[in-house]
Amino acid sequence: MTAMPPLAPMPVAQARPVKFGALAWTALILGIVGIVGSPIIIFNNLTAVIAGVGFILGVIAFFGTKKTLAAIGVALCVAAIAFTVMAQNAAVKELDKLTGRLTDSGAAQTLNVGDTFHGKDVDITVANPKEFTTGKYAIQPNAKAMSYDVTVVNHSDKPWTAMLLIEATAGNAAAEQVFDSAAGFNGTPSQDVLPGKELAFKVGFVDGTGDITLQLGTIGGDKAYFIHKR
Repeated sequence: MTAMPPLAPMPVAQARPVKFGALAWTALILGIVGIVGSPIIIFNNLTAVIAGVGFILGVIAFFGTKKTLAAIGVALCVAAIAFTVMAQNAAVKELDKLTGRLTDSGAAQTLNVGDTFHGKDVDITVANPKEFTTGKYAIQPNAKAMSYDVTVVNHSDKPWTAMLLIEATAGNAAAEQVFDSAAGFNGTPSQDVLPGKELAFKVGFVDGTGDITLQLGTIGGDKAYFIHKR
């Protein structure tokens, strides 16, 4: 019998070499690090740089065989940088707000009636000017006067005693404060205002000619001038 020729060996499928796989994994890991560090102020500067490096590596890896992994890494790096920017912007706004309050403390400000003074412990708003005539039992009976609504908001972390010095001028002359209990003008209150709470009351002054200027001072040393232009 004629011998059969030996069978040719079956070709073995060659595994496709992985290209840029390590870069894709690195981009993914750096993106995760960037997202985890993004809320941490100051430290997120470093993690944002790391995410930026991961973004570049992910873009390079996208031309390799691990395209999906690279795309996920790039997306995570972009998100990490965006979250870092948002966190830092929020921190800057909060710092500006705090700095503004510290700057306001102890310094006099000139505002218009309707504005809000931001002091060290409290925010004070003077608004809603109204003309009225005092009653016959007021200390200044049957006098032409102006009333204003005053709102005090305690933004500190401790109770604040509502001891305010409020004076006024009408034009170039001092204006007398109205005391008319029947109309609700009993002077400035002295109750404690708890943190996060507010106190509202009204004050009145005998009217005169010209613009009215209300001067408010607190026991913390804050001082503000509210101008009512007429």
